Amino acid sequence: MKNRLNYFCISLILILSAALSFAENAPLPAGASENQEVQELNPRTGFPEIGDKPFVLFNEGLSFAMVNRLEFNDDSANFVREDYMLGAYFGIQTVNMAPINSVLQASVYYPVYHTFNGMKQNAKQVLLYAADLYFAPLFEGDMWKYVRINFGPGVHYMYQLTDEYHMHYLGLGAQINIELPLAKHWTIEVNGLATLDYPNLGSNRNVQKFNLSYQYHFDLGVRYSRKKPNQYCYIKGKQL
Repeated sequence: MKNRLNYFCISLILILSAALSFAENAPLPAGASENQEVQELNPRTGFPEIGDKPFVLFNEGLSFAMVNRLEFNDDSANFVREDYMLGAYFGIQTVNMAPINSVLQASVYYPVYHTFNGMKQNAKQVLLYAADLYFAPLFEGDMWKYVRINFGPGVHYMYQLTDEYHMHYLGLGAQINIELPLAKHWTIEVNGLATLDYPNLGSNRNVQKFNLSYQYHFDLGVRYSRKKPNQYCYIKGKQL
């Protein structure tokens, strides 16, 4: 279990380090410079004109989650409970929102497999589910025209109904978002999220406290947008 925790911590550190390094070296938009200022003023208000108006993008798709709850014991083996869940996600991403864009993602899950210290466990109830939210500032990349990689360190919350408790998780995470521009208005999304959470905010806090929880989430989704078309894409239409 210690090796698994070490791997999780190393992966989380690598994601955060990559995000910070990428943000520092991210290229400026075309035609922009560090000292450039907007000179055009609105004649009615006297404020600078907004060149690129803010708007939002909507993403949706399928999601897979692996939720781990750990109990540390001094005099016996540690306990590890794992829940494997399938579901769907819906995301909202801002564009042209100064000073930085952000993403809000909501997911719903149904647990399909449970283990205790690696041993399969059968659920006692049929109606078990989970739902979570993830909010993060978005560091956008444009290293390759046909593969766009974004980073988002942020805040994570999950509610999960188990056989015993109403679980509430709250913690921090880091997300990698890969955008594959399929066509002019269609983009395929692949997301990977790792979180480290405090799991004792629910009904288990007075009965069975867990030391910590860590989670992995993987998403495969799609986005259709006419406001933000893909300049470079795999399938080129007549208007590109």
